[in-house]
Amino acid sequence: MNIQNPPPPTPPLDLPPGFRTGLAALVGRTNAGKSTLLNTLIGRKISIVTPKPQTTRDALHGIIHHPRGQIVFVDTPGFFHTRGTRLVKQLHDRTREALSDVDVVLHLVDPSRAPGPEDTLVAQALAEISKPRILCLGKADLRERPHRPHWLSLAPSYQHTLDVSGTTGTGLPELVDLIIEFLPEAPPLYPPSDTTNSTRDFQIAEIIREQVYLQAEDEVPYRSSVNIDRVEVMPASAAHPERLGIDATVFVSDERYQRMLIGRGAKRVKQIREFSRRELQRILGRKVALSIDIHVDPSLAG
Repeated sequence: MNIQNPPPPTPPLDLPPGFRTGLAALVGRTNAGKSTLLNTLIGRKISIVTPKPQTTRDALHGIIHHPRGQIVFVDTPGFFHTRGTRLVKQLHDRTREALSDVDVVLHLVDPSRAPGPEDTLVAQALAEISKPRILCLGKADLRERPHRPHWLSLAPSYQHTLDVSGTTGTGLPELVDLIIEFLPEAPPLYPPSDTTNSTRDFQIAEIIREQVYLQAEDEVPYRSSVNIDRVEVMPASAAHPERLGIDATVFVSDERYQRMLIGRGAKRVKQIREFSRRELQRILGRKVALSIDIHVDPSLAG
């Protein structure tokens, strides 16, 4: 996992009185919209977004620099009700671990969907912690959210309740102000230039993994993984401008999924490569030359 821990805090000399810093965990059932909300809060894409359950694998940090404080958001893997595979257990354990060391918890719910077993798993995890909690009623941009009354009935269990939308930004300035009030007075954990704790290679791998899910839809299990084998600047030539050369390997659990990702005449892997290349160019702000190989890793099964 290419996630960096925050550097030791170095208090700036010009911090305003009462400056606050702390961690805010973002939790909820799978596909509740946590990654979309986090990306909008931070103002850039740091967490991939797909319809695939358990897209988020690691507790990513997204950082907001505010005049009154620094919020370090922790985007946790969503709770997913399915058979007890090793990966699902690991992801749920990571979420519970992230919840144990934060200052405030944001519970994002989707009022457009009926509460289900995943919401029960979230409630059980929240019952084990005593940190302040904010109930975020998501998808505020939707005209119909028929299950909003159910969640409002649970509002007394939270310190605050707020309607939010990661799509339109509704309620997000108010949410930031609320979070800062719960943070302790402390110097920032990250310098002003940082917006995430993930490394460049981790971000590249996540963009490719996102396209594997989007282009293959339901055919490839979420246990697939991506390894970045090479990243280097390719000097300009008569045929091409300067580019960032990237070699990546996508691993799947067996040969059946390998054939699916390669596709007839290598059509699907070409699609994954092209859409990944375009997204990487948009995110990185430079030309990219990308190659992708598909290999089998039996340890991903189960």
